[in-house]
Amino acid sequence: MPQSPPPPLSPPLHTYQHSPPQEYQQGYFTSPVSTEKETPYATHTAIGSPTPDYSAPQVIPGQQAYPFGAQPFSPSSHGGSTLGSPQPRPYTFKEHVDTYDQHISRPGSVPPPVPPKDDRKCGLKKRTFWMLMGCVIFWLIALAVGLGAGLGIGLSKKNKSQEVKIDPFCRDHPKLCVGGSLNAEYLSKKGAFNGSGIALAGESWNPTTGTLFTLYFQHHTGDIRYLKYTKGQKWFGGGITETVASNAKNATPISAVAYVANATQFFHVFYVGDDNNVKQVTQTNESTSTQLWTEGPLNKQNLQVYGDSPSTGLQACWKGNFYGDSDYSKFPTVNGSVNDIPFDNRLGMNIWYALDNSTFHQYAWYAGSPDWKFIQRWQGFNTQAGVGCYSWGAGTTQYAMMVSKNDDVEMYWKDTDTNSSTIVQDEDHPYNVFVNASGATIPDIWPSTSLGYTTYFYAQSADRSIRGYDINYDAENTSYPGHENFTVQTPAEPLYALGGTHLTVSAVSEKNNDGDVLYDSLYVFFQTDGNDITAATRRVYGGEWTIAPLKIPDT
Repeated sequence: MPQSPPPPLSPPLHTYQHSPPQEYQQGYFTSPVSTEKETPYATHTAIGSPTPDYSAPQVIPGQQAYPFGAQPFSPSSHGGSTLGSPQPRPYTFKEHVDTYDQHISRPGSVPPPVPPKDDRKCGLKKRTFWMLMGCVIFWLIALAVGLGAGLGIGLSKKNKSQEVKIDPFCRDHPKLCVGGSLNAEYLSKKGAFNGSGIALAGESWNPTTGTLFTLYFQHHTGDIRYLKYTKGQKWFGGGITETVASNAKNATPISAVAYVANATQFFHVFYVGDDNNVKQVTQTNESTSTQLWTEGPLNKQNLQVYGDSPSTGLQACWKGNFYGDSDYSKFPTVNGSVNDIPFDNRLGMNIWYALDNSTFHQYAWYAGSPDWKFIQRWQGFNTQAGVGCYSWGAGTTQYAMMVSKNDDVEMYWKDTDTNSSTIVQDEDHPYNVFVNASGATIPDIWPSTSLGYTTYFYAQSADRSIRGYDINYDAENTSYPGHENFTVQTPAEPLYALGGTHLTVSAVSEKNNDGDVLYDSLYVFFQTDGNDITAATRRVYGGEWTIAPLKIPDT
């Protein structure tokens, strides 16, 4: 069907306005200006007298010189000059003012010489003007250099603050990352952690609590918490009192296994710790004290997870009957009919974790054993993607699903039958070894997709939509009919999740005492905005999806 173009890889990056660069106060500087002294015009030529800044006109022979008391001065003179004649008085000082102390023309006298006119700029002598201009230009240049340096530092700080903080691995491989590792601005400040692991443990086998399943997620504070969903279709929990662990790595994958053995309920949660080791915490209902979360035996193995990438695959899977002691018939089939598979008393768990960029290690635990044991090394896969598994159905065959370097989901099967009377020698059907079921390869998926199986197998497609596949599990003949696949979507179009979102799935069927189906549903959980956990549900055998975010407490 036509699909609208997918939205961006990650939530829109809000534009953060940074405060402008620091303003620099401009200082006002003054420069002392030397006042040029003027030498009054001499009444006669002084032999051996110092040469003034400029020489007065020479006295014309045969003319009388002006008496000292009536000597005119330059209009711009500011005083301070001295005369060359013996014992002169300052021209600015008079002891007595005589009304007749005027210049009196005498016979044979000539008019006083006119002093040369000063060449001025803006009211200042040229020399003074250019000296002042030089000082002004010097200080302007100094100010410009200072402002330039300061502005450069300010812009450098601003650019540094605006620089996208991205994990080095994610800079080269953005499709293998999610959330805050792509950009620190994407880190959640409320609700769930952006890139949170999501895991679901079914509890429909537990009639005493009324809980259908428990959903585990990472809160934006970094804690792993849980929400419970009841048969009354109500959610509760998710607060600080529902904390499972507080030492998880950011955006850690989470995997959960829940079962009943010998009338005891067990809940196991697996995640990557902030020390980059695989962690296991366990809770049972054996006593009041054990209802607290305690460390599991896997922690003693000190299994170090591949640390060069912020995203990593991790998956734990139940070995044996899905619900442990309970009847497997409670688990719905694709068409909604009742399962008639008898109880299988083999109990245990498998777990896969990323050792390096292309290798998973598989460990296993069996009921009654105090330790986990190494099983197998898986090479040549994309370890930033998730791992899928199916090992609780009828028969002796179990399945594992991984993402190849070509972005395809590959399915592997392994027949663990050890009964010589039932073993059929066939080169196409070896025993106790995983074999690729090439007929079930799913192409074109998101490189760091999570994988999940409950009734249907789920993966994120290359266009970021979530798709379900009806797999026909049959060892070497495993396949899937293309027409039985579906997309999680609104009535109008597919729903596009965050690229590389963690996801978890389940299916629940509830019947009354007469065997009538009260309801059955598929559940798919993933992230679309970064601080959300979005739930999508529909009937097992078909129908429209109902999609809504869960309410995650901010504190």
